Amino acid sequence: MPETDATTTQPRQSHHLWRRLLILTLAFLILLGAVLASAYAGLYFGERDRETRHQQIVQQHYQAGLYALNNGKYERAEAEFQYVLQLDPQNTLAQRGIEEAQARLVVQPTPTSEAASSLADQLFSQAQESYRNKKWTDAANTLTQLRALDATYRQKTVEDMLFHSLYNAGMHYLEQDQLESGIFYLDQAVALRPLDADAVNQRNLAARYLEAQGYWGVDWKLCVQRFAALYNTHPDYRDVAKKLYQAYIAYADYLAGQGEMCPAETNYSQALRLYADPQVDQKRAAAAQTCLIATPTPISGTEQLITPQPIVGFTTGRLAYPVFDSAAGVYDLFALYSDGRILRVASNADQPWWEWGTGRMAYRDKSAGDIKMVLPEEGVPLQLLAPGGQAWPTLSADGQRVAYAAAVNGTWYIYIANTNGEGTPRQLAPGWAPSWSRTGLLAYTGCDAEGQCGIIVDNPDDAQPGTRLTGSENDTAVSWAPAGNLMAYMSNVTGNWDIYLLSPQGGVQQFVTAPSDDGLPAWSPDGGSIAFVSNRDGQWAIYIRALNSPTAQRIVNLGSTLPGWDNQRLSWSP
Repeated sequence: MPETDATTTQPRQSHHLWRRLLILTLAFLILLGAVLASAYAGLYFGERDRETRHQQIVQQHYQAGLYALNNGKYERAEAEFQYVLQLDPQNTLAQRGIEEAQARLVVQPTPTSEAASSLADQLFSQAQESYRNKKWTDAANTLTQLRALDATYRQKTVEDMLFHSLYNAGMHYLEQDQLESGIFYLDQAVALRPLDADAVNQRNLAARYLEAQGYWGVDWKLCVQRFAALYNTHPDYRDVAKKLYQAYIAYADYLAGQGEMCPAETNYSQALRLYADPQVDQKRAAAAQTCLIATPTPISGTEQLITPQPIVGFTTGRLAYPVFDSAAGVYDLFALYSDGRILRVASNADQPWWEWGTGRMAYRDKSAGDIKMVLPEEGVPLQLLAPGGQAWPTLSADGQRVAYAAAVNGTWYIYIANTNGEGTPRQLAPGWAPSWSRTGLLAYTGCDAEGQCGIIVDNPDDAQPGTRLTGSENDTAVSWAPAGNLMAYMSNVTGNWDIYLLSPQGGVQQFVTAPSDDGLPAWSPDGGSIAFVSNRDGQWAIYIRALNSPTAQRIVNLGSTLPGWDNQRLSWSP
């Protein structure tokens, strides 16, 4: 056998050693990659499962609240909805559920109160008229008020009418694309009896759509998932295809901005499957090119959204109110929103009046001596009336006219003017503190032809004089319920200021009775609560009390001094 050359053997052994090391290194890298991929997948699916479980818990407690509402366990229903809000503070359906549960808590009226019985008869008559004319929302609101005042009044008839009113209102709102209102009214209806299959299907589709929309701009990933799930089962439902397309693009843009080009390219591609767009295709191509050569950078987390802290007890709409600045000796005007925002509207200003649903506010500018209109979020006021010492502005339902009071030779008169500035203001009658209802009636404090004073209700568009409904010139600060079927006002006929309910037909019932001063009522947009000011705790504050509740919730402190507070006003609108 030939003898082996040592110089030849050494390189071969070195070569085999390096090859083994390379194989071991590759194996280690593959194993490490598998471990990292498994860890990433575990984190991803774990987070997704946690979110799914969270939503399931939210839905379970919301359904439990509806079940309790349906079985007359209103306190339990309120507790379930409150827990839903703890889990999901932006859940508007739970907020509406709380309001409804509070409105249905039974408070027995005083058995000997003839005024209460009269008011119930009048509410039932109003509900019947709205029901016959298929004004379902008005009928539902009036019947809810009636049940709150007297749960035993014509119980079966009222319940039947209320169910059909709620059902028809809910289906109408869904047809008009007002999904939240539609769901809210149908959920109230199902508390009385089961819905038919079509209503259940339409309600659930609307809820799925709103859930997806709720993630818009907050969590694009979940937004895409929810809209995609709805599109897969009902591609023709409303504008779900367009919404899904826009969500795909927004999520892809977000991913691209984070350097995640591969998932960005995937979402651009999904969008292009719905609609063709050359610009989106260019984005997809650029993301795909970068994806081939770039190392993905994991997204660190979701940006924390800082929002105002909602005020407990104030869950809907916007409330305007004056606050006395003791240093300057003037009132400043503020606006409180249900999300917790508080905006300073104007200085040396008061007597606010929201234009219904627009976010614009009319108020008295005391420094200029005129009436102005402003959108508080923009903060640029416009002069509505030329300076003339006007007070208590109130807008018609269509926003085309403004009623106000102005003094002439020491006597206050009610005037009506066009908001566009055209024409000459029309003098209506002696009086002050006017308040226009959404049905067109105008209430104010004044005196009739016989010199008897109190609250007068008038149709300013006919030639007939107004009708006086109460008997004291200190009956004032009228606030109309949204349906126009009730008024709240304040009076000191008992020796201190209290709040009363009044119907246009003359039925009266005391709402707040306390040794403190309580006044300036403002009806909530849903007709279920009243805000008012009071010094019952030794300091002035704004309180809210449900129509049938014996207790009130303090929401805003106003300080120790409110000079001339009885000439002020609160205003509450959607």
